[in-house]
Amino acid sequence: MADEAENIFATGIVYDGIGILIRGESGAGKSLLSFDLMDRAESRGKESGLISDDRILVEAIDGELIATAPEQIKGQIELRGFGIVDRPVIERHAIQLIVDISAEMDRMPENEEFETELLGVKLHCVPVPSRSLIDSVHQRLLVLEALRKIKKTST
Repeated sequence: MADEAENIFATGIVYDGIGILIRGESGAGKSLLSFDLMDRAESRGKESGLISDDRILVEAIDGELIATAPEQIKGQIELRGFGIVDRPVIERHAIQLIVDISAEMDRMPENEEFETELLGVKLHCVPVPSRSLIDSVHQRLLVLEALRKIKKTST
């Protein structure tokens, strides 16, 4: 990436061709949600892979948010209780969805909570409560519904 790429605290994956950036505090479950989504995609024969875990380089190019991994952590993701493991690498991908893991749960979020902007690029967003509030199935369902909405609006 070019020198103007920003190194941010997040995990990036691809699920069925859609780039997802997962943000949250340290220990919020970004990596675990990423594993869950990548494993689900793989089990269903959908394209999936890791862009980067924990730190990710993002850059706005021609109205898209492009993400890559810092070289030293490429292809590696932490599985707490096991250590660093390798996953298939997606070298570079446009991000279409931001997942914000938070310690709060809004039963019926306002429409504006489903949109955000990063580096001047407008993106779909989905607020996802942390696992201290909801279980992993609920987290996955929230992300999958956001992905369905993206696919529906892009066709």
